[in-house]
Amino acid sequence: MSISLCLPTYNRLPHLKNCLSSIFEGFEKEEYPYEVIIADGGSTDGTLEYLRNLDNIKLIEQDKLTGTVKAFNTCFKIAKGDYLIPISDDFILFPKVLIKACKLMENESQIGLVTPRIQDSKYGNLHGMTIDSIKQYWALFGEAFIFRSSLMTEIGYFDETFRTYYIDLDFPLTVLKLGYTTISTKEVGFIHHRIRDEEINSARATTRKIMKNQQEKEYIEKKWNYLQNKIGNYLRHSYLKKYKALFFKRLCSIMYYSQSLRPFVEKNNKFSNKLYDLLLEQIVVFKDKRYDYLKDFYLAQKYPEEIISSLE
Repeated sequence: MSISLCLPTYNRLPHLKNCLSSIFEGFEKEEYPYEVIIADGGSTDGTLEYLRNLDNIKLIEQDKLTGTVKAFNTCFKIAKGDYLIPISDDFILFPKVLIKACKLMENESQIGLVTPRIQDSKYGNLHGMTIDSIKQYWALFGEAFIFRSSLMTEIGYFDETFRTYYIDLDFPLTVLKLGYTTISTKEVGFIHHRIRDEEINSARATTRKIMKNQQEKEYIEKKWNYLQNKIGNYLRHSYLKKYKALFFKRLCSIMYYSQSLRPFVEKNNKFSNKLYDLLLEQIVVFKDKRYDYLKDFYLAQKYPEEIISSLE
């Protein structure tokens, strides 16, 4: 069992160095087979010179920005690992947690995707779950994930209609549609520094402004509209489930976004994390209870067969 870490980058050398240090030191400590594949979008800040001197990576020089999604696909196509982990260049990794997730999938073929918990450097451990997705798709997803490379054969790589955003929603939905279970780690797998591009790289910031983000948003809503309808029909008599999920979503939102609560949340991080985890568990409508026994994982989700069969 081996892992391929796939990483697009562009003009963020200091953060890329920190990211790679966490990978090299962590995986060597665990003595686990891995490879690092980096797609550079034409960096001009010394990134390329730095990467060319590394002998423990595979470097793809793209010469220009193609968009994060396409860059990931470029990495996937040359990856040799049994498991793929797409990451951002402003991540710090905890390989022990990521390896544990891969081993889980090795033993549980029904689990198609694992979301490592993300610790946001600004918002503490509470970041990482896209709770807004519960209103539309009744499932919770994180910002990053681990999956089998064999899924690329079934899915056909990331949808390149998306340039940078929404793939963290589109891909897990595709995995659920195929009938797999998705699950999350309780331990932190990544720290996300969430670097603002305009503070580092005005060229990339300008590029982001012209990404037609609104068009991508409209595309994903159109692409998955039929799923929303199927789920709506399935839950039309399940008012208790529906409003219970919406109620807990609101509580999670208050914890995450409320300016008045943030000081308390950050000061009492351990307590707040436990409460947040409890709320997230309550949000999940389509639970896969087969994995309730797992101590290091939670939020196991699987769409009912009735929904999956109606999507074919």
